[in-house]
Amino acid sequence: MNVLVLPSWWPHRCYPHEGLYVRDQAEALAALRPEGRVGVALWGQGRNLLTAAHVRRSPRCALAALFDRGQREERLAPNLVAWRVPVLQFSQRVRRGNRDAVLGAARAAARRALARWGRLDVLHAHVAFPGGWAAMHLAREFGVPYVVTEHMGPFPLPVYARPDGALPDWIREPLARADARIAVSPALAADLDRHGLGPVDVVPNVVDERRFDPHRTGDPERFTFFTMCHMVRSKGVGDLLAAAALLMARLDPSRRERVRFRLAGTGPDLPAFRAEGSRLGLDRWLRWDERYLSREEAARAFEACDAFVLPSRHESFGIVFVEAMAAGRPSVATRCGGPETILDDTTGVLVPVGDPEALAGALERMVIGTRRWDRDAIRAAFERRFSRAAVVDALEGVYARVARRPAGGLPAPGPGR
Repeated sequence: MNVLVLPSWWPHRCYPHEGLYVRDQAEALAALRPEGRVGVALWGQGRNLLTAAHVRRSPRCALAALFDRGQREERLAPNLVAWRVPVLQFSQRVRRGNRDAVLGAARAAARRALARWGRLDVLHAHVAFPGGWAAMHLAREFGVPYVVTEHMGPFPLPVYARPDGALPDWIREPLARADARIAVSPALAADLDRHGLGPVDVVPNVVDERRFDPHRTGDPERFTFFTMCHMVRSKGVGDLLAAAALLMARLDPSRRERVRFRLAGTGPDLPAFRAEGSRLGLDRWLRWDERYLSREEAARAFEACDAFVLPSRHESFGIVFVEAMAAGRPSVATRCGGPETILDDTTGVLVPVGDPEALAGALERMVIGTRRWDRDAIRAAFERRFSRAAVVDALEGVYARVARRPAGGLPAPGPGR
């Protein structure tokens, strides 16, 4: 099967983790189905976004976008190729985000795929806009069915939400007209359904099982909680610090000295979190790793910890909990959307959102060892649901179903819609 992927997010120099799960899925599909061909349409996702927020966060990246020109082809694997046609993108209030140029770049990639392969079987967009919006137009133009995987959490993102709760046309139409809609979790599928966008298939993000060894161990003299996230309030790091203070007050001195919290990541609220940790008297137990870990570093950190903890306020999925499972480690998470569809009582502990007392209780039970966690069983649960083979099988089922249908049963969208 020949598939062209249209990602709304893709890793780039400024934010190497942005859209990483989309690239992982494309690579898994190509690796496990070598008889097929996978292409990726890239127009400068993220990197070429000229908004005030992007310029503030990464001025060098935004400046480089002004000089990003020229089409090029990148061979990512024997049967995986990316076609780059860089264009500038803006806020939707400025020239409608330059969406027509995005569509032109996606069209150029589709033409390259057709010239190379002779046919396209499926267009697979990730996120309704701009990837899904471009796929909607190309499906009609080339007579190819299209699928949209939605990742937004919350759905829709606040930047796209309208005061009356309605979805903008350029979010709703790509999903409504798709030959299949995929959500990465049942919680996100329910969000789509509430907007009248059912039925929805659920196919989770993929994690490459080869990167993790559940039999590696960390320091046997320590009990290490590991947290990795973008350091913003919505990730619940403040609740974690409050819970850590409660935990330290409860533990006897011998256990207290064994506990360590390793917190990895950076973001706008990191200085405030560090100050809060000091105010709570936690400095001796906290280890701040103020950067984004590489894939290899993250895998080793999961393997070196005893439990992963992230008390988010909202997650549409939660790839870090899947990575913890791949390493055979239990997680402590909140019932905030995605985690409760990933974890059960054999793979972790779920607590209410915004409840440091309940979180402290879960951490305490982990430290004092009220139950033993079977690392092999956690890893096996991961392989059944989130491994490359499991996700590619699920994707292939969706592709086969839509490829049997005539593409585009709805009227073509009007210009600029």
